[in-house]
Amino acid sequence: MTNLKAQQFIQDEFKRRTDLINDENFRIKCIEVAKQMGITAKEWNESKGVIILHLANEVCGLENKLNR
Repeated sequence: MTNLKAQQFIQDEFKRRTDLINDENFRIKCIEVAKQMGITAKEWNESKGVIILHLANEVCGLENKLNR
């Protein structure tokens, strides 16, 4: 992979995640998933950015596996 292709790949992957994070419906689903995982409201409020990013990474990883 050339340097330009690698940079483009990184930008594309970053955009996929930020698009998810900025999607209100995705954030609502993250709250539902967090509740199912037993994450308390206090834990959510203290770490929601990390939790949402983690779930966005998980979703993108699943999409990558499905699209191979």
